[in-house]
Amino acid sequence: MSTSAPSPRVAAAVLPRALLLLPVAWWTLTLATGMSSWCFLDLVNLAFHEAGHLLLSFAGTTLHYLGGTLGQLLVPAYLVFRFLKQEDNPFAAALCTWWVGESFINIAHYMVDARSLNLPLVGGGDHDWNELFYRFGLLGESSVQSVAALTHLLGALLMLVGLGWSLYFLLPPDPQDRIRRALSRR
Repeated sequence: MSTSAPSPRVAAAVLPRALLLLPVAWWTLTLATGMSSWCFLDLVNLAFHEAGHLLLSFAGTTLHYLGGTLGQLLVPAYLVFRFLKQEDNPFAAALCTWWVGESFINIAHYMVDARSLNLPLVGGGDHDWNELFYRFGLLGESSVQSVAALTHLLGALLMLVGLGWSLYFLLPPDPQDRIRRALSRR
């Protein structure tokens, strides 16, 4: 068992990371439990959502409607990969995993609106999930609620995984080593 103190660089990173994780933990709690349906990242998600529509506009109407959802999921998912494989920054990858989960919760909120059509849409136009559920025969209330609930659950689980993974990097080296060894045995 190692009793060495963390390097000054590692110790200096703990406080900013801990401060960053406080609002992340709050949003995890409020979004996962349904106490809130909004996070500042929804504004970022919106940009990638709309870009996804543009990128898939040539691929037919179904993929065009799906493009928004794919855009807002693929950008943070790509960043998870990039931070792990190209940047060697697993803390950032953990936060982006959380972001993927937050995007799923945002999408679930959009799905729930597929029948009532109350959410304001950028530029008006069609409601993606109203169109998609209708195309696949899932616009009934129970179908919409079931798909949205599963999407929300997946989002909440990914947010918890991302938050837990992020918290791991706040631990001193000895507990990190024990966790790493325990996980590698499985």
